[in-house]
Amino acid sequence: MPHIHPVTELKTHFNHLADICNKENEPVYLTRKGHGELVLMSIAGYEQLQAKVKQFEEYEALDFLWVKEAEARYAEIEAGSVRCRPLDEAVQDARGKLK
Repeated sequence: MPHIHPVTELKTHFNHLADICNKENEPVYLTRKGHGELVLMSIAGYEQLQAKVKQFEEYEALDFLWVKEAEARYAEIEAGSVRCRPLDEAVQDARGKLK
């Protein structure tokens, strides 16, 4: 369950809010006049979040490279610079190269 507190509690109950962040490893949502204003979280929680963001960015970059590679291969096929051949022929050639 999310922890939602008014931003004024930073002054009066900072230790309690810090305990929530550190011990439960959960963020605390701070509101002003009933609307979301800030998020308070532990350093460990922030570092975990940053690691997830970095991992997502790496996956996204990998997906981008796969798309670029597929587009390049498709362009070669359209240009006629690639000869498509049956799978069994390609496997036979590959096995011959492994010997």
